[in-house]
Amino acid sequence: MSTVRSFVVRPSSIIFLLAFAFLLRIAFLFFAGVNSPLTGDELAYQQIAENFAAGRGLFQTNNPFFPGQILYAWQAPLYPLSLGALYEIFGSHVLVAKLFGVVVSTATVYIVYDLARLIFDSSLEPLQLRLAAFIAAFLVAIYPGLLTNAHLVLSETLFIFLLLLAFDFVARAITTNSARAWLWLVGVGAAWGLATLTRGITLYFTPLLALWIGWVWWRNTKNGGLLRALAAAALLMAIAALVIAPWAARNYFQFHQFVLLETKGGVNLWLGNSPYTPNDFIRNVWKVGVREPMLNGLPNDEVARDRAAYALALNYMRAAPLTFLSRVPIKFADFWGMERNLIDVADATTRGQGWNSPQKAAIDLVALLVYVLLILCGAAGFVFAPNDEWKILFGGFTLYFLSIHLVIFGDGRFHLPLIPFFALYAAWMLVMFRRVTYSLPRLALTLFLMLLFVSVWAREMWAAYQILRG
Repeated sequence: MSTVRSFVVRPSSIIFLLAFAFLLRIAFLFFAGVNSPLTGDELAYQQIAENFAAGRGLFQTNNPFFPGQILYAWQAPLYPLSLGALYEIFGSHVLVAKLFGVVVSTATVYIVYDLARLIFDSSLEPLQLRLAAFIAAFLVAIYPGLLTNAHLVLSETLFIFLLLLAFDFVARAITTNSARAWLWLVGVGAAWGLATLTRGITLYFTPLLALWIGWVWWRNTKNGGLLRALAAAALLMAIAALVIAPWAARNYFQFHQFVLLETKGGVNLWLGNSPYTPNDFIRNVWKVGVREPMLNGLPNDEVARDRAAYALALNYMRAAPLTFLSRVPIKFADFWGMERNLIDVADATTRGQGWNSPQKAAIDLVALLVYVLLILCGAAGFVFAPNDEWKILFGGFTLYFLSIHLVIFGDGRFHLPLIPFFALYAAWMLVMFRRVTYSLPRLALTLFLMLLFVSVWAREMWAAYQILRG
């Protein structure tokens, strides 16, 4: 054990961990099949990227909700734009996109390591700090959901990288000298804007992040001063806006009206808040046969449809507030459900697919156990870690991210961007569990959170069991 510990705390250990993370992701790529067919959103991203590489622009015609329609801004642009740029250089091969995901996912492991070193520097001794940083990075390196997502042609991997990169730059901005801090703040705004161009969900957290930075800047004696604090917050907002502005301008020329990011927000809100929305597992709104009644009455025009869907959803929420509130716990459960959805796999098993071999069942069981342990340890870490500005920021972002899905709808895949934050605090807890003061209020809160998560997973397991029983 002492040999392992001495290796882990060496600065060079991260190099070996990154090599391990990269090889592990390559192995999963080959296990899944280099030429495995694309499905779902992968097909959309691939088509948009191919259109861009061929000089036809950023658009898709293969949306499953509206097949055959030309959609110019349904998806946020950065991920397919990145793939298109790579295709122009290396050719339109899906393997290029999959390797891009593997590289970005591996880089995320290092960002988590660096972020842990920066945010826990004041609460841990040097050896503890290196150990916590390594454990956090290791958890992200081996986490099954991130491993399998790395080689998929989906935007989550790039989004998670840019999101964490922005937070890493934040940490550097407030822990460095004032001269260089402004440069790091420019990096924060750029990375945050790029993350928002990858998945628009971060957009409304931008002013909250700016306020947090201003508050920390103001209370930090090294930087000090209300004017500097306001300037720091304004700089972040301005840089993020500059990054997003070209896409908004492109949309204006395309539609001749203002569209900031995407045109799917209204449709998603309507899917999760309509008279037709299923009241048990709301995530089923994606399924064929369920979504059609919610979509058939919407206009055919892309922008008009988005705005009409927003209006319908908001009117329904105002007209049926009790129904809206009663669906929130279900959306919460759907959001924190298993990434390899047990109900869908159980349903596939009854049709001769799904768990049709001991290997598949074992893989899903391992993924389930890793997810459960990471969330429970991370939740405990969030509660028992020192009450500092980082817990306010990461806890606030977690609540914000969750709240968006409680209004719309949830799915196990959607919580993936939060996994690195749980890994950070799970690592802190594993390093400090013998030194923590276990006060009764914090123990009670930890127990409540654990029971809440366990009830969510028990619900999903019970539903899967009922399906298997027939």
